Amino acid sequence: MGPRIAIIGGGIGGLTAAVALARKGLAAEVYEQAPVLEEVGAGVGLWPNALSALAPIGLADKVAQLAVKVAGQGIKRPDGAWLLCIPGDVMAKRWGSGFVLVHRAELQQLLASELGPSIIHLGARCTGFEDSGQEVTAHFADGRKVQADVVVGADGVHSAVRAQLFGPAALRYRGYTAVRSITPAGSVPLPRDGIETWGRGARFGLGPTSGDRVIWYAMWNAAEGAHDAGDTAARLRELFGGWHEPIPAIIDATPAAALIRNDIYDRRPARTWSRARVALIGDAIHPMTPDLAQGACQAILDATTLATCLAASRDTRAAVGDYQRRRWRNAAAATLMARNMGAMGQWKRHTVCTARNTLIRSIPLSVQLRQFDLVLGAPQQAS
Repeated sequence: MGPRIAIIGGGIGGLTAAVALARKGLAAEVYEQAPVLEEVGAGVGLWPNALSALAPIGLADKVAQLAVKVAGQGIKRPDGAWLLCIPGDVMAKRWGSGFVLVHRAELQQLLASELGPSIIHLGARCTGFEDSGQEVTAHFADGRKVQADVVVGADGVHSAVRAQLFGPAALRYRGYTAVRSITPAGSVPLPRDGIETWGRGARFGLGPTSGDRVIWYAMWNAAEGAHDAGDTAARLRELFGGWHEPIPAIIDATPAAALIRNDIYDRRPARTWSRARVALIGDAIHPMTPDLAQGACQAILDATTLATCLAASRDTRAAVGDYQRRRWRNAAAATLMARNMGAMGQWKRHTVCTARNTLIRSIPLSVQLRQFDLVLGAPQQAS
């Protein structure tokens, strides 16, 4: 009989962990605080590192059916000129697959459908845990207690599990806010590429997804907590209305009620992700800015790596420690690379932005690809 595993949090990381464990013959229960399994958000970008991690557990092809594979991925100027473009076939040759976009809720529903309905417990808000040395007892707001050999904290950026393990750790505001959404089906012609357009102190990202829809997001420099008197749609038109198509059409096509706005934060990367029989995955341990589209990817890598380590050893403490050693460097690299890319994308001074754009255009694609190797892994063959 394998270890009893309790996963706190039913987001992408927690559900992927449960699926990966099940594929390896290990049973896990998922405890989600929301009363309904409903992911908030619009789109998720999945790079080759995440798709490669999903393949051994039989999910890569299923995710591909939900997603739209982009022809290329890159950065443009507001007038539509490319600064950098990585063709999809170049990505596939170097890392084994291209970049895909999937609706976050559809990905979560797919993961949940791979688990039996009795595995996911809703309305279960974890308030803390006790580790006796022999087992861990998770405590919940409704009074229930769950005993497990391993507890996995997948409870997001405000993780109760993390807070008890390591104490408070302040998030750092990165100086810009973001709006995310998705267009109604058929309202805007689908772009072929995944594009992020860089202006001065503002950026706009977009790409195709299932159902003839466009996933998009916008970012601009703003004071923390400043929400433009509630008229976010007007602010979007003011900032991006003169940018290249289909950006103005996307803004006009998206209902104001469908806009999701969040200020952008991250945390300093940590080397310690676990203690004894308790481990953290995803945003619970490494919240990062969305600038590299690695948040969901890194959570998937955490989940599948932890499952591999637990399945390979009867010593759960050793397995948890092995998981931490395998993952912290890559996640730290992704966090810092995303932070630096975001900071560069939010530069505002005209001369600085002109120099930035000139530099990006002048760097050979081969050099750009080597930078991504730090996060996506070594190339499968020389490019």
